[in-house]
Amino acid sequence: MKFESITIKNFRNFEDIELNLSNKNIFFGLNDVGKTNFLYALRYVFDKDIRRLNFADSDFHNKQIEKPIEIIVTLDISDTANSDCQKLRAQLKGALQSKHNNVYIKLLAEYNKSELLALPILYWGGDLDNLQEMKQRGYLYEIDYVFNVIYIDSYVDLYSLFKKNVSQLIKNENDDDKVVLTNIQKAVDELNTHISSLSGIKEFEEKLTPEYQKFRDEGISVSIKSEIAVKGLYSNIIPYIKQDDDENLYPTAGEGRKKLLAYSIFDILADENAEKKITLFLIEEPENHLHKSMQIALSQILFTNNKYTYLFVTTHSPFILYEMDDVNLVRIYSDRKINGISTFYKVPENYEKARKLLNRCLSEAIFANKVLLVEGPSEHMLFSKVLSVVHPFYEVDGIYILPVDGVGFSMYFSILNKLEIFNVIKTDNDLRAVKGKGTYSVLGFSRCNNYIGKELLPTEQIQEKSVSAKRALYNANIKTLDKIRSEYSIFLSKVDLENDLDEVMHDRLSTLLGEASPVDYLQDSKHYHMVELIEKLTDADCRTIYNHYNFACLKEVAE
Repeated sequence: MKFESITIKNFRNFEDIELNLSNKNIFFGLNDVGKTNFLYALRYVFDKDIRRLNFADSDFHNKQIEKPIEIIVTLDISDTANSDCQKLRAQLKGALQSKHNNVYIKLLAEYNKSELLALPILYWGGDLDNLQEMKQRGYLYEIDYVFNVIYIDSYVDLYSLFKKNVSQLIKNENDDDKVVLTNIQKAVDELNTHISSLSGIKEFEEKLTPEYQKFRDEGISVSIKSEIAVKGLYSNIIPYIKQDDDENLYPTAGEGRKKLLAYSIFDILADENAEKKITLFLIEEPENHLHKSMQIALSQILFTNNKYTYLFVTTHSPFILYEMDDVNLVRIYSDRKINGISTFYKVPENYEKARKLLNRCLSEAIFANKVLLVEGPSEHMLFSKVLSVVHPFYEVDGIYILPVDGVGFSMYFSILNKLEIFNVIKTDNDLRAVKGKGTYSVLGFSRCNNYIGKELLPTEQIQEKSVSAKRALYNANIKTLDKIRSEYSIFLSKVDLENDLDEVMHDRLSTLLGEASPVDYLQDSKHYHMVELIEKLTDADCRTIYNHYNFACLKEVAE
């Protein structure tokens, strides 16, 4: 079974939105754009506990109660060998024909002004234009017999969760338990007898009986008995922590530990229903109360554990995404009205070993409003320094500098473009020797053409690989390169970072570094020498760099 899409109309933040889905979905965006409401749209369809609350006028987009709320989820059930597809087909019965490979689940809610609410009505079937209304028993619809929703709030209460589900979690089915329960009952009876024999209780009985007999003398007396019952056996049990090498028990006081225990309980509850139902995990901001290392560990569980087959997560944390693979990235954003856009992301096979490197940078970037893609750590360090002077709050404003070293530009800008996150590319004017020919291919030009998707720059090989040859090549095509800057936000260096910087401020670099050839110095032990330079750059130096043609990419992303 595969989630394909969702359409939401007139519900809370969403006037009319349609998004592609997959079985693992990550919803991200700024605060108050509707990530939680997106989960609630799913909950109203699949979660009986939310659906029974009905809709208030505030659930209608801008309180437009004259229009109905409509939510449609499309599922692919073409894999007839899949057990979840089989469960769904069995429940749908006459609403689905054998030729149908999709199931449409539709919620419709029309506001009743006299009742001051809207009742959700559910429909489903294999033909969107001819859906059948679901049968209902009490507040349960047919869908509730096939789907089990586990909603994990960002501030999940461990003890409330434990007490609510203790009867499911703890079952005394062993024969030995009968003996233990009998002994517990005897102990409780004895306890009640001891309590009733306390002097204070006897004294109260002696006072109460004559007072009662003043009103009515029936020849009776009043006794006070304790009634502690076995039915409250689990009312006061709570989980504790025990170290492997320590017999003592310790309370689960830390919020992070409580949250991980809560996830463990949810896992057990999911197992309880796995045979009969399809479990959907809806998780809101799982990063809350978790240290970075615990977030990364949770990421490993969420995206690699088969238990989380159907997953919908909202998050603000890149650490939760470190292990993501085969996921649908859903960006919720505001552009006069609330919009959303999604793209499917799979770690390419050739990046499997570098998954953390790829995901770490990407997961940071997708939370940004603007991304500057640069070659490596030297560009990252220099540009971060310059922007911190010219635009001190650039990170707060959602600007992120992403070094692609070891991965390349294509993977990143492809995902960012699909998510409509503005990105700028700053890349070197590289040349590559052609084997056996003594010529050089214009690798930087070819890279730009590839990113643009058409050949705007010439790709003929040139005869030499010198700094002057690169500058000559650039200057000969400067009009086209400026057009590419303007229309595609791709900024090719005239040569490379160090030579372009040297062109801007050669004498100043020589003074700061104490070197006659600052380019050679910076390109030798690049990381350490760039750190040395950055520490010596003044605010005036940073502004000079920022305002120069060679580094116009900074203005492009910052203004």
